[in-house]
Amino acid sequence: MADKRERILSSAEALIAQYGFHGISMQQVAKRANVAAGTIYCYFTDKETLLRCVHEERLRDAAVAILNEVDTTEPNYAQFRQLWLNTMHYLQASPDSLCYRVQYEASPLFNREEERQMDERYFKPIHEFFECGRIKGLFRDMPAELLGFLALENLMLLTQKCTKAGIELDDTLHEQLLDASWNAILKR
Repeated sequence: MADKRERILSSAEALIAQYGFHGISMQQVAKRANVAAGTIYCYFTDKETLLRCVHEERLRDAAVAILNEVDTTEPNYAQFRQLWLNTMHYLQASPDSLCYRVQYEASPLFNREEERQMDERYFKPIHEFFECGRIKGLFRDMPAELLGFLALENLMLLTQKCTKAGIELDDTLHEQLLDASWNAILKR
């Protein structure tokens, strides 16, 4: 049963990434997921519920992937390096997730307060990393959210550009980009 649910979520995500929110129907989701249209309603009461679930579950998946193997006992740079590499790898491996997020945030379903709560729930350790570095005087004296944007969220735009323009980043470029991101947040 869980497999069907995941197929439905993945199908909705891929279709919305490709066609946008208004360009898909539950019938298309069912067809792509290889389930009967009525099966979707066993898991989700309506299209809005399905779309909200995709959004929240993909945010949760992203947080798990980004925080994978981040050791808070390591020096700040080692933690940052792991966060940065995890973010880059997640975004490169999940282009539909990125496109879906952009579509969702531009849709009427987007709710700033719900988003803030999910951000707090799933990305709190990342914000704490940046806040701790700011308090220690290692990072620029800016809100943690802005430090995170400078260091990690700009990777969303970078990976989107690479995907659309067919730009390939080798290990040398990854290291240069990582270094540039680190230097962007360091206090000078």
